[in-house]
Amino acid sequence: MAAQAYLLFLTLALWACTAGAQSQASTPARTASPDPASLPAHDSHQGLLIAADPYISAERYKDKFGKHSPYDGGIIAIDLLFRNDNDLPIRLNLKTIQLLVSVPGQSRQRLNPLEPEDVADRVLAKPKDPTPRFPVPRIGAPRSPHNKEWEEFAANLRQAGLNSDLLAPHATTHGFFYFDVDRHYNWISDARVEVPDLAFMNDPKPLFFFEIDLAPSAH
Repeated sequence: MAAQAYLLFLTLALWACTAGAQSQASTPARTASPDPASLPAHDSHQGLLIAADPYISAERYKDKFGKHSPYDGGIIAIDLLFRNDNDLPIRLNLKTIQLLVSVPGQSRQRLNPLEPEDVADRVLAKPKDPTPRFPVPRIGAPRSPHNKEWEEFAANLRQAGLNSDLLAPHATTHGFFYFDVDRHYNWISDARVEVPDLAFMNDPKPLFFFEIDLAPSAH
């Protein structure tokens, strides 16, 4: 009886190990976000470090977003990483973040981030009009039908974005911001991300303007 019980125990243990290995093999690996300080494009002062990781190759978009991606619509996705080393939380105004780019033959353009729904429209609607979108940005573009594919893509974009405007003390967070560069990904070599509106919570001490030069990451 003891021998039979021991054999049963070994069989169950082997089955559990095999099932666990199969489960891990079928689950996609989750890549950890890098240390913001390790990225070449970053700015740091007053105990806050902000880094930018622009996606400029189709391969990176495919790995991150899958079948549909902002790249298909001429939109750049920039992963912004925030590390707050202070004892106080920091409030961030997401709507004031801008991408400043140099357009050849024109003055510098300040681009506001697109909402996930706008990105989904521009990718899935696939407009045939080849007219350049600069210097005047497209406003009020017609919505594509909100079918299941659109909903899933918009949800994926939203999930990848920065969904909170509060940076916790001694914490690191990150999320994607989307900017329409009309497929001119080379503009990133002469562009910067501006983060102008931040404030310590419950503290009148000002938190100064952040400016992240993207040139070091444009390769």
